Amino acid sequence: MGGIVAEFASGGGQPISFAPSAVDWGQVVSAPFAISLVFVMYSYSGWNAATYIISELRDPQRSLPRALFLGTALVVALYVALNAAFLYTTPIAAMAGQVNVAVIAGSHIFGEGGGRLVSALICISLVSTISAMMWIGPRVTMVMGEDIRLLRLFAHRSRRKVPALAILFQLVAASLLLLTNSFEAVLDFIAFSLTFCSFLTVLGVIKLRFTHPTLPRPYRAWGYPVTPLVFLSMTFFMMCYLITIRPQQSLAGFGIMLAGLGLYGLAALM
Repeated sequence: MGGIVAEFASGGGQPISFAPSAVDWGQVVSAPFAISLVFVMYSYSGWNAATYIISELRDPQRSLPRALFLGTALVVALYVALNAAFLYTTPIAAMAGQVNVAVIAGSHIFGEGGGRLVSALICISLVSTISAMMWIGPRVTMVMGEDIRLLRLFAHRSRRKVPALAILFQLVAASLLLLTNSFEAVLDFIAFSLTFCSFLTVLGVIKLRFTHPTLPRPYRAWGYPVTPLVFLSMTFFMMCYLITIRPQQSLAGFGIMLAGLGLYGLAALM
């Protein structure tokens, strides 16, 4: 938040506007826009992570919706404000095609030292993200171990109820990805599978309304069926361009999903 205020306070910015224009539609349906949404969704990824630890929440029917709505609203506000600050202070040409736009903006405003400071602040902020994912991610693996006999090893907990083996497995998997590829390559690799999983999850909500209409539903899908259909349309739009523009990375991610499906099928037979 302080960085956003500092960037706007630096003055001398270029005019920006978020109002749509007649020429924007061609950009919205283009491949670059679809690919850029992958990075946007990555920025928002984790908004639904509270659902993974629902068994550890008090009064989840009230606290879970609050956490999702408040967390998402806060991220939306910060994300839009931060990007507005980038556009206000830094020429678009300098950021076009770049991944580390925050560092570029910091260098443009505060000089080379400012760019290094922004880079350091980003690294520090990622610590909280790592902490959250180290807490939440292994819980998913742990529950899979509780449900699937073939993965029962990951259901083991320490005396303090910590899924130690699941944490170790996630640590090894993440380290292998980062040590063998660049961050952008890893993001390309997981982009299609993450988008596809989100697509199938929301599609499952619609399917259950038809196949199990009497199933108890303690949580309501706000805006149903409009909001799920809008989400499915956008994610399908992204997947079409991902598999067209980046087929190798997309197919590799899809292959991992098929391997997981095969493992699940094998476990069901045991």
